[in-house]
Amino acid sequence: MALVKCKVCGQEIDEDVMKCPGCDSLGPNRGKRIRRNMFIALGAIVVLFGYGWYYKSQEVVKPVEQVEREHLEDKRSQRGVAASLMLRSRLAHPESMKITKALSNEDGTNLCFEFTEIDASGKQRASKGVVYDGGEPSTKASDWKLFCEHKSMRPIKLIIRTDDE
Repeated sequence: MALVKCKVCGQEIDEDVMKCPGCDSLGPNRGKRIRRNMFIALGAIVVLFGYGWYYKSQEVVKPVEQVEREHLEDKRSQRGVAASLMLRSRLAHPESMKITKALSNEDGTNLCFEFTEIDASGKQRASKGVVYDGGEPSTKASDWKLFCEHKSMRPIKLIIRTDDE
């Protein structure tokens, strides 16, 4: 332990004391410790801000049109899942339905499905169904022609989750 002079009153004191016994000023190394700790804290803040800036600059910003298109695709997909389940509930053997094609118009109001099913007589057959805006599911050929045939349709993804997932 070394002796140093107090910067205020000039009395010789131990360098590790917190306050000068003569004038109650902070100890000789106390100011250095405070400055060192503040410098370390300031350095940590600068590093954190730098990391945040770098992380933010690496973000990929999607154009509004792409975000809207993805949102519309998700909406069509969700509506397609709901419509396929409604259509499935109308079949004689709902568990036998296997969708081979799912289509939607641009805004997702008309949904067209091609699927295989086991009919009431026990035979497997290919069928077509449609769910149109505000309407009930239908497997009528006239509804298919009206809402699906020769229309501008796009495929949709049907992601049906089970309890196992």
